[in-house]
Amino acid sequence: MPDPALGTSSRAEAGQSARRRVLGDQLRAYYDAVTSEPVPDALTDLMAELARKSSNTPAEGGDSGRDSDDGA
Repeated sequence: MPDPALGTSSRAEAGQSARRRVLGDQLRAYYDAVTSEPVPDALTDLMAELARKSSNTPAEGGDSGRDSDDGA
């Protein structure tokens, strides 16, 4: 038998709190699973290429972001 001292709103808040806790636990488990997977080679290669290109880009100047070998 439910405790009459607990109002309906208190039980509802307790239920919401429990659902939030369960949802948080599930999201944490999904995040942990995804972050423990290896990074695909294609993504690693892309990141390396982007890092290389950004290091070759002049920090300042009138360059509009075009490569010098694009024929323009």
